[in-house]
Amino acid sequence: MEVKLLAMHRPTHDSDREKDGDYPFSWHLRGRKRNWELRMQLQFKVLPKEPLFFALELSRFVEVSGVTRQVQKALVAACQAAGECYHSNGQDPSTLLAGRESEPPTFAMPLYAFDQFEVSRKGTEPDLSGDLESIGMRRSDGAKNYMAALKKALAELTTEHVYTFCFWGVSQFLDCIRWEITGGIVPGMTVDFNRLCGSPPVYFSVYELKDSGSEKRHLKSRKRSYFRVAAWSALQPPAEAPEKPFTNADFSWDGGMDLLDLDPTPAPATGGYAAAAPKTAEASVDLLGLG
Repeated sequence: MEVKLLAMHRPTHDSDREKDGDYPFSWHLRGRKRNWELRMQLQFKVLPKEPLFFALELSRFVEVSGVTRQVQKALVAACQAAGECYHSNGQDPSTLLAGRESEPPTFAMPLYAFDQFEVSRKGTEPDLSGDLESIGMRRSDGAKNYMAALKKALAELTTEHVYTFCFWGVSQFLDCIRWEITGGIVPGMTVDFNRLCGSPPVYFSVYELKDSGSEKRHLKSRKRSYFRVAAWSALQPPAEAPEKPFTNADFSWDGGMDLLDLDPTPAPATGGYAAAAPKTAEASVDLLGLG
């Protein structure tokens, strides 16, 4: 699989830049409720045989209780309002019998949970850093027709097309730069991401989930991962080196992903910024351009 990713984020850590529109992709994000938008393009070399999921995962079990658990439930409910998704707090490996596989804390959704999609012939796909307002279909244009069209496209995947996906639905509740749950998911409260994830980084990935009969957990042994990327904010850096990422994709962002330090390049066609050239394995790659 060939993969392209682009993340954009408002400078929520710098009110002056946000007010002045002095940041990459302000032409797109300014004046919107969303804090960020994630864009992804996929081209398959071998078609998947099992359902595909886009997921956020933690590397270790985190005990979640009390008020934090209630915030988590509210956030998951907001995500589920956009469509089917899978959530598990995972299992503490220390409580399992020796040799038993534990499930990592996981939030996963099928690709049809994205907010916008486009199917293009190779070579005609849209520029991820450009204006996609008139491209493809959007959930906001009618959820029923949108879901039907996207499910049909996923059922008819080919190696001849490039599939573009955009996701922003819950971004008004998640400030990834400040590393906080915000935006009124629980009125009057903001919650440090670390109360849910323990500590950065978090990992996001696309994987194929093998059918294992009655087993419904998203275990590592059931996954064929196309890519898995570590992500964090420079305001909340990891205390330890991230796990070594793994990938089956033609994907050069194979290291960590710091969400603040990209040197953006202006994109004359849109007035915005284009992502810098991806770096090779072992390098940290920031997709936001807010340095």
